[in-house]
Amino acid sequence: MSLAAPQLGSRTGGLLVIDGATVEALVSLSEAVDLAEVALRKTSSGAAHQDVRRTLEMPGMAGTCLSVMYAALDGRAYFGAKVLSVSPQNFEYGMPSHQGGVMLFDRNKGLPVALINGSAITGLRTPAATAVATRTLSRLGSCELAIIGYGEQAERHIAAIASVRPISRIRIWGRDPQKARTFAELERQKGFPAEAMPTARQAVEGADIVCTLTSAKFPVLEGEWLEAGTHINAVGASVAALKEIDLACVSRSSVWVDYMPMALTAASDLFEPLAKGIIGPSHIVGEVGAVLNGDARGRRDEAEITLYRSLGVPAQDIELANFIYEKAKDLGLGVEVSL
Repeated sequence: MSLAAPQLGSRTGGLLVIDGATVEALVSLSEAVDLAEVALRKTSSGAAHQDVRRTLEMPGMAGTCLSVMYAALDGRAYFGAKVLSVSPQNFEYGMPSHQGGVMLFDRNKGLPVALINGSAITGLRTPAATAVATRTLSRLGSCELAIIGYGEQAERHIAAIASVRPISRIRIWGRDPQKARTFAELERQKGFPAEAMPTARQAVEGADIVCTLTSAKFPVLEGEWLEAGTHINAVGASVAALKEIDLACVSRSSVWVDYMPMALTAASDLFEPLAKGIIGPSHIVGEVGAVLNGDARGRRDEAEITLYRSLGVPAQDIELANFIYEKAKDLGLGVEVSL
């Protein structure tokens, strides 16, 4: 439904419903990146009170599930939870794979105050966090970007990464060559220097930054393709059933994560080689937020291969939801309903 602004003064303390278009209008890319950094810092400092994602597997493609993520943040007036259905097959229908909402509650009385489009929040915070990790871990002059995938997150990641690094060339690969070409053309129309490549290897070789943004059950990125100094953002595999990167990619890289408990329960490309002793615990350097806070090291030198393993952090959703709710209230946006 369309969420027209109610008349000023009409609100009576009900539930404010904020749709996706309103969310997109309220948050700029730079604001999303700043909020993602705040959430990552809070995650690593203990100012975010959260737990790992809870999922209920559902019939369908690998990764199809009901997902629940919840958090309360120091310095924020509202705590809450994001509840989503995740349906990777929706891409074939031109629909977002993530459908659901973020519910916010008042800290003092526990009253529900807002229901915000969860797909829009996920669409904003995921590339924003990747941009923070890229700015923190990639080489300063990184200019060649490889994108594996052409789905809903690929477009957003190109814009986000280009906002923190001087990207001069973008190489795209996906399983459907025509879709990859179409996506590259759309990006060129927006001013990004994008081209589709015939193989994933050709897209990756020579790239400074590589992003995997798929729902692949088996690896689409092989470690042997990587050159010294590459930074990888492995983003698409948010549950253990999915695996975008191979063992060589993990073993050749120094690894950072967004939230350690999540990585050790949902990133099968990390916890499986750990359990088998193929890599040791020190192979995972730490959380990106800890680097930002000065409690963990970042990139050692120009030759180190760095890997950011993104799982998604509840704190990111709730930090962004607080910002959106407060701004919507100030501007008189959203629709108020009574429960």
